[in-house]
Amino acid sequence: MVRLAHTVVLAPVPRPWLVDALGVLMDLAESSRTEAGYVLLPDGREVPDLRLVEGRHLRPGAVYESVAKDAGDTDDTERTDRTDGTSDAGYAKGDVRAAAGETVRVTVEEWRRTRALRLAVAASAPDGVLSAHAVLRGPDRPDLVELTGRARIENVWSALSRPSGDAVLRCEDWWTAADRGRPARKAPLRVRLTCGIARAELVALPRPAREDDGWEVRVTARLRGRGPLRPVTALALRLFRRPLAWGRGLDDFAAQWNTEVPQLTALGPEDLRREIQPEPEPEPEPDP
Repeated sequence: MVRLAHTVVLAPVPRPWLVDALGVLMDLAESSRTEAGYVLLPDGREVPDLRLVEGRHLRPGAVYESVAKDAGDTDDTERTDRTDGTSDAGYAKGDVRAAAGETVRVTVEEWRRTRALRLAVAASAPDGVLSAHAVLRGPDRPDLVELTGRARIENVWSALSRPSGDAVLRCEDWWTAADRGRPARKAPLRVRLTCGIARAELVALPRPAREDDGWEVRVTARLRGRGPLRPVTALALRLFRRPLAWGRGLDDFAAQWNTEVPQLTALGPEDLRREIQPEPEPEPEPDP
């Protein structure tokens, strides 16, 4: 087994800000509607590249598909007059279609703000497929985030072609440790990745930064071989420990985080709404 550890300092995400941001997103989603499969914002504008293809909007069983316009498509698509929130089977000729064999389908399994959001994602592309599940418990006051997924990748060594993984973030434990310095019984963030020849487990332990109001996060990874090639894999991991550039990769991530996150957390709820749903540009006045 190989153990790697590194510490980074991250700009904090205040929990009240996260609660407000999730509230803005959910309010916008729940105030939208569908018409003939098109997803419409409260002001009637279409959500680009997204269609409801099965079920009722934001109800369990609703399936959304991301699509992109082909080069030859036009905007003169026909729509039916259905406004009950259900989708029509198929779209009019000349409508949008999935681009270049790439599709993403999102299925709503549960949508209850006081309890949980559960989504299933299936993505396919010429170089592979991905299936994943995401759960957010207590959306109005985030409590637990769980992610699981597996993929099949084409044109790679078979031992690496079917990775899988899962991640758990315990929100209360994270902010308690990160903001108050109280140690958690379990690591607030845990990620596990598995492929044919190796398994990796990553844990993150935050605490208040010593010199500013940021988070000091200790990230530890344990890597080990699997199956008949376990001894060979373990040896390879030890030999290539430095070229893995573990610390450099985390430092690059921290640098990007510390550039982008403060810009987001500086936005209040109304600013977030305007960023997500900008005001439509006024139509040009006709020439006299």
